[in-house]
Amino acid sequence: MLPRLHDTLVRLLLSLGVLASARTAWAAARTAPAADGSTIEIWVRAPGAAVAGDQPTGIRREVVKLDSLPQVEAKRVDIQYHGAFNYRGIEIRTLLDRYRPPEGVDLALLHFANGMQIPLALRGDDLARPSSSAPFLARAMQMHPGAPMRVGRFPRVSRPRSGFVDIRPISFAGNKMVVSDDAHPEIPAAAQAVLTPWQQVDSLIGIELVARAAYYAQFDVDSAAKAGLKLFTQSCQFCHGVRKVGAAFGWDFVEPMPIYDYRGERNLFHHIKYKPLDASARGLQMPALSYMTEDDARNIWLWLKAVGTKPLRPYGP
Repeated sequence: MLPRLHDTLVRLLLSLGVLASARTAWAAARTAPAADGSTIEIWVRAPGAAVAGDQPTGIRREVVKLDSLPQVEAKRVDIQYHGAFNYRGIEIRTLLDRYRPPEGVDLALLHFANGMQIPLALRGDDLARPSSSAPFLARAMQMHPGAPMRVGRFPRVSRPRSGFVDIRPISFAGNKMVVSDDAHPEIPAAAQAVLTPWQQVDSLIGIELVARAAYYAQFDVDSAAKAGLKLFTQSCQFCHGVRKVGAAFGWDFVEPMPIYDYRGERNLFHHIKYKPLDASARGLQMPALSYMTEDDARNIWLWLKAVGTKPLRPYGP
């Protein structure tokens, strides 16, 4: 009787988004090194499995005081504000060059306060863009010509809505990621117009450095579910994690309840493909992934079932 009651309560809380919000708040509190956004933490992911659902220990941890570093002023296009503004801050690649990632590390996982996690390749196109379009971490912003730079203060962002109040606008605490291009290299070209994770990020709190192959191998628990794993990396990984490994903006795919069981195969397709008209009023941030097919949804469900019934592999770079 009690297990059944527990499952019913969890399902109700999930449907209301309560557990997702609590999970996001927990993740931010766990990793945020400073509430005012003036510092971020950089670390290398240590080998090993998650212990009791928590992240493996990081090594070479360093708390970076942003205001102690040389900052530059530049006019940057900002996709969240739909225009160009003057900012003062530092390029992400400058932060990483200063840290000097060790050999074998080739992927940076950018952790944001709201639980978003954006991967950037350390070698290749992600950080090799021209300075005017490279990811830029702003500490100050000039709202209009002639106005002073406002340190740590950035307008919040509301999502497009039709007749509903946005109850979960994006707010910033001390720093802001400025990106001029919606595209992300992990997302297929056909999906770029629909899915743009950069639009949802808030303030950066940490940068985790990993070996790409070893990081994604954690989620490869069943050879028959590789198609679903690929779709996870292309569409889901920016917002969702598994067993508390990965992003924490949306629901964890396994804890406290496996999503494959909660959604069901057919229901999952409708959840992925379509967005409720009152999504803003209900605080639902997931976009409608219109490019997904029923076969895609089935492959994702098979992978969700695999990670929901089998432990993740240990991280072994």
